[in-house]
Amino acid sequence: MAELDNNRDANNNNRMQYPYYIQDQYVKDLTFENPNFLMKYSSAPKEPEVSVNVESTVGKLGEENYEVALKVSVSARVGEETLFVIELLYAALVSVGKGVTQEVLEPVLMVHCPFLMFPFVREIVARLTQAGGYPPLMLEPIDFASIYVEKQKAKSESPQMNG
Repeated sequence: MAELDNNRDANNNNRMQYPYYIQDQYVKDLTFENPNFLMKYSSAPKEPEVSVNVESTVGKLGEENYEVALKVSVSARVGEETLFVIELLYAALVSVGKGVTQEVLEPVLMVHCPFLMFPFVREIVARLTQAGGYPPLMLEPIDFASIYVEKQKAKSESPQMNG
């Protein structure tokens, strides 16, 4: 029992060495619609047009905790017909150290955490499409750092409202 307590203390000390720690990851909401599966057996099957949209959000939960969420929308269409639609909200509970400044906190929550979460999102989407009767859809890697930089640039270039 003392060894278990020592391991727990060592684990907690390791967490304190880093500016953040992902406590947990979870599927918050998930929808898979497969309205036209049999279309793939039509006489003239066509390659579907797949569109993917990924958004990240951050919500504060108390003093040192945040929820980082990735909202993923995927749709596959052939012409006007929808083959399948996936709506996934995947989230992580992130604890942040007390001494973390805002200039460090924002990139951690908007870049590092989504980067660490994305492989799990990718696997869920691949398994869903496979379970739906399609080849597994492997989402392309996302450069969350570039997205963050673009958002920061857009913020700084937008005119400030006075009043």
